[in-house]
Amino acid sequence: MILLLSLYCLQNQDEDRISVLPDHILLAILNRVDLPIVIQASTLSKRWAHLPHSLTQLLIDVSHFLPRDKNKRENCTVDQIMTTYTGVVRRLLLSSSPDNRAIERLQLSFYLADPYLHSIGHAVGNVMERGSTKSLQFTIWADTHHPSYEHCVLLGQRFMSFFQACPSAFRWLTSLILQNLTFGDSDISKILNICTKLEFLSLTYCDSVIDRVTGDDVVLTIDVPRSALVAVEIITCGYAGVDLIQAPKLQRLVCANWIGVNPPLRFGNVPHLHSITLRHAALHWQRPFLLSHCLSNATSLSIMYLNFADQMIWIEPEDPKHLSPIFSHLRDVYLYNIFYECDLNWTMFVLEAAPSLSNFYLKLSRHPCERSRCEDSAKKVNVPWDQTSPDFKHHWLSLLEIVGFVVDEKLTKYIRLVIELAVGLKRIRLLDQEPCARCNAMNNGQPPSPTRWRFPVEEEEKNTIRQQLVDGLSSPVEISIG
Repeated sequence: MILLLSLYCLQNQDEDRISVLPDHILLAILNRVDLPIVIQASTLSKRWAHLPHSLTQLLIDVSHFLPRDKNKRENCTVDQIMTTYTGVVRRLLLSSSPDNRAIERLQLSFYLADPYLHSIGHAVGNVMERGSTKSLQFTIWADTHHPSYEHCVLLGQRFMSFFQACPSAFRWLTSLILQNLTFGDSDISKILNICTKLEFLSLTYCDSVIDRVTGDDVVLTIDVPRSALVAVEIITCGYAGVDLIQAPKLQRLVCANWIGVNPPLRFGNVPHLHSITLRHAALHWQRPFLLSHCLSNATSLSIMYLNFADQMIWIEPEDPKHLSPIFSHLRDVYLYNIFYECDLNWTMFVLEAAPSLSNFYLKLSRHPCERSRCEDSAKKVNVPWDQTSPDFKHHWLSLLEIVGFVVDEKLTKYIRLVIELAVGLKRIRLLDQEPCARCNAMNNGQPPSPTRWRFPVEEEEKNTIRQQLVDGLSSPVEISIG
């Protein structure tokens, strides 16, 4: 609002009160808005003209240079966009600030297109040589939609050429987000070993060239004993698996939509890994795996998020004693998008293996649209489990949340079982399923089956359900519905 007012005042100089403010206040305003507004403000008055060159935080996003008009956008080429983008990058990074103020945080998002990369890299390197930048992020996009495998190989080669030609920029890189690149055998290792300040790596639709000897997909190996790497995301990539041999500072890992056989991950030295997210719709060649086999060296976990995408449950229940050393610090567990027909008793092995668990989140899914199903999807099967220790009691669980709750005997029995075993349970939160546009479209906007899948709405019915859940149990648990 302040900026909009100032732009108005710049066109009404007699009434301009904001431009008389000192630079540090005007810069505080400009640091909080998108670059196009900053540039617009600098062109309206000589008073503001120098300010873009004094910003301490810069986000230069290629999307800001796309025409707003849809028709013009469709006819705009990558060359046209990148020509404008590169010119702005060079003007903002190569021109000196009047007071030589350093850029503390620099985020660049751009297309992986020649001949612009070297100009961008050298402009960034020039800033990095000042040595005052704390955060440098590259988000790099393919120069075409849905590139072929051959084009992804070309993009991988183009990126490595960019990487090798601009060492000053990449040495200071703290965050790298890549999409649609096919790398050579050792390219990722080279990147991680040169980018010693890299804290965040995100790979989406990336892979490596197929092994020339075996013809198999390549395992992504991360072996960086001296790396600053804190977080890694590997999403819909074509690797046969991920082998984290050494990543001593790694704290957060996201792995989604893998194509190799299970388990998708293998851990070596990851002493500080505290959060893991696995999201996947199982494929027919993938068999359920034991978490103890996958997470054997990840003994510092405090948060675990598993999303089954409405399809087959791809973990196999196991004796809790095998998981107890791994889950000893676990505080929050999310088991999301469990297909509705699946029995929930199997989730008890997680509860039993995690004595310090405080919050247990479940999300059930009823989607006739089969939103995550493809022709290679694995068959959904029930997961039987009746091996809970007869004397088991959980003393630290505080919250049980179930999204997708309905009036159902199976769910009622499950919740009562948790109340009985979790003697310290303080609150149960029961929520409706989140709406799905595709399911609603299939059913003309009506719920798929009002008689079978019914979330309680009337307060009287909610009170009846609360009573059914605690009837005969000596528990002070608070139950909220809705």
